[in-house]
Amino acid sequence: FITITFTTYTQPSTLILVATEKMTLTGESGCECSNQTDRLSSISADRQCITADGENGVLTRRGFCVPFSYGTNCLLHDMLHDPLCRNGLDSPLLQGFAKLPTLRYCFQPWCFVDRDKCKRESTEEILGSKYFSHSNNDLFYSYTTCNSTAEDWLEYQQDVMLDNDVLRGITIHAAVPASYQVPNLYKMNDNGGTEIGDEYYNDSVPFKGLYFDYMNDVIHISNGDIKNVVYTHTSKSSIRRHPSSKYTAAVQDIQNGIVDMAVAPFWITGQRLKMTAFTVPLVYDKTVLVIPSPETDKGLHYESSKVLMPFTEGLWYVALAIIVVSAILSVWFSDLDKLAKKRYRKSLRQMNQPKRLQKRVFFRLVLDAFLEKGLFFFSAGVEQDSGASLPHKFLMFGFGGFILIFISAYVANLAAFLTKPGIASFVGTIEDVVAQNIPICAHPALQEELVNKWPTADFKWSVDEWNGVIDKYESGECKVLAVGREDNTLDMTLMRRFCDLGLLFTDSLILETAIAFPIKPELGKSSCDVLDVRRHCPDIILSLPFILCFIASAGVVILD
Repeated sequence: FITITFTTYTQPSTLILVATEKMTLTGESGCECSNQTDRLSSISADRQCITADGENGVLTRRGFCVPFSYGTNCLLHDMLHDPLCRNGLDSPLLQGFAKLPTLRYCFQPWCFVDRDKCKRESTEEILGSKYFSHSNNDLFYSYTTCNSTAEDWLEYQQDVMLDNDVLRGITIHAAVPASYQVPNLYKMNDNGGTEIGDEYYNDSVPFKGLYFDYMNDVIHISNGDIKNVVYTHTSKSSIRRHPSSKYTAAVQDIQNGIVDMAVAPFWITGQRLKMTAFTVPLVYDKTVLVIPSPETDKGLHYESSKVLMPFTEGLWYVALAIIVVSAILSVWFSDLDKLAKKRYRKSLRQMNQPKRLQKRVFFRLVLDAFLEKGLFFFSAGVEQDSGASLPHKFLMFGFGGFILIFISAYVANLAAFLTKPGIASFVGTIEDVVAQNIPICAHPALQEELVNKWPTADFKWSVDEWNGVIDKYESGECKVLAVGREDNTLDMTLMRRFCDLGLLFTDSLILETAIAFPIKPELGKSSCDVLDVRRHCPDIILSLPFILCFIASAGVVILD
């Protein structure tokens, strides 16, 4: 490390800076500065120029000339070559300092670095350079390896970024998140398994899975627009920056310009839309409520209620109504004097009762007949009375047929319900969970969307993707979970953890989120060719449309 101190001058083309911190000229270990003289020389064929110092150089896209040694070591390269920085300091002292707030990037050292080495061996932040042309996919730089920050440059760059044209036959560099989902995306490790390990950072080991088959079909039907897709791992610096979501870390690599896109099932969230653009949604993920398996109900009330379960409540009321009607008609079709004599050993005349009391006797006969028909119903039989009237016999014939059908259907279903285990009461909807203020474990990448949809819910956010969500549940921090179906149901390792814990997916919808591929906005601005995968390739793995018209960073979702 060395300490650099600049002296203040008032002459033109000099520097005004007093360095108070130590910085390294060669960069931090694992992400050292890389000499790109040969690379800059090779792109100067149609951009050759002479610097202010008379050296051969290359013209930047901002219109000024830099030498071939540009970006070799940790220096204030912008201060040395950027006209905006130089002109601000060539002005009188007070005017120069008045302009400094808009040119803070001038005072930040940086250098070109080897992208692959930095991603693999360090946590320094890497950025892709488009300073000379959009097609420069092999120039990368870092501020953090020089113990400085890129925030000032990125803030300034947003205001001056130029539109870029996508070249036909482009090679796309795509990041894959550090999270395997068999059979969607994974690598085989040295033991022949699919557990993530050192092979993830080894780009010579190919990625496998449905999403890569899908991208191969997209390349095939692009008619030469996409020459190839090169897959790589997410940089360690982005993973360190977004420890709670490896997917957001991959989006960070796109924002930094290290890669052109990322391949995996990415949710389109507000946070990620601020970082980059997205393709048209491939599918919509439904985040549903996941609850622990309800306990078995073995109480006396439930066990005794099984007797009534073969039929619905309405059907039982129909049976009761038929018994009542049959009882009334049996009394109506009978000889009341004879019936009264049979029941009470006296006829109505012999009872010599007033009419009011005779009505009471009639209703008592109906009640008696109702009990009799009920006994017939529960015993599945009808008493034969040879002396009954013909209408009464027809009535009993129909009532016996009803009993036959009803009892046959009842007995056929009864065994199934008697062996059915009972389920204790449980909370199975998100509305009930929110109303009872039950803690919900959820993925941090959906924090903004979930809070906006359910502002009063008690969410507990994990710090390690879905495994962190389950860990929080196991530790007792929450009672239920919010889990995406499309995103996780094919992840067998995760599903086994759900099964081991006795967790069940419900149909209670919490949130619906689009899934797509994040991609650089520059690619989306000039690629608006509609490629309908279903039409061009009927047997494609996902059978979904893929459209190279991309969602702007502002966050407007285009539905296909």
